[in-house]
Amino acid sequence: MDKSNFIVYRDEPTTLSQIGVTHNRIVEIPNFVDADTAQKMIDFFEAKAELWGDIAFYGSSGMGIASNDPKIQEVGLKPDFFDELKLKFQDAVATVFDRPVKPNTSHAQKWNVGGFASPHSDNSDFEGNPTSFEINKYVGILYLNDDYEGGQLYFTKSDDIHTKTLSISPKACSYIVFPGGVENIHGVEEITKGTRYTMVSFWDFADAEYSEERQAEWAQEKEIVEMEKALAREEWARGNKWA
Repeated sequence: MDKSNFIVYRDEPTTLSQIGVTHNRIVEIPNFVDADTAQKMIDFFEAKAELWGDIAFYGSSGMGIASNDPKIQEVGLKPDFFDELKLKFQDAVATVFDRPVKPNTSHAQKWNVGGFASPHSDNSDFEGNPTSFEINKYVGILYLNDDYEGGQLYFTKSDDIHTKTLSISPKACSYIVFPGGVENIHGVEEITKGTRYTMVSFWDFADAEYSEERQAEWAQEKEIVEMEKALAREEWARGNKWA
């Protein structure tokens, strides 16, 4: 992968992380897929529209992808397209951070008008303490379209989430890679027009290992997170999108 094509927004050492991230890079890789492929991916996701489900952010839906789904070929993609794309994601993340990584989860995501994400960390609290999602050292976001308004990816100060330090409006077909923890508290501006389609993946260090005790703690923490999400969805249904 040719690093000369990378758009580097941030490249600096960091001591904020408590989970082993030592270098903070925010990198955009343009033309990660071509426009025709991006549209076919959107076509595939919408062909499976019944699978869209609520996730952690207001006005946003997520979808897991079965790599052997017959509709993959029906929209004009190769049958092993998503398997190959996952490997390409992995190579990109490893190249950006100069270290091997292993996959956690990935999903399609869409944001409708009104959707947004408040500032958050993908793997810690705002003080940097690891959460049940500490395996999500890095995040990669493939942008499939840019014909919407709003929806900028923004970053804040780690000690002041109300002060933005960087805002990015990636072009369609770009892949954005960054550490998603306390070193990069981030959010998504409200969508004001159109629909924003992305594919999101999370990555851990290839050599990371966790004790059975820690994994049991994750399970307990995730139960609490799911209850909090359910309560938030109830508030959203009542019209309180800031819950």
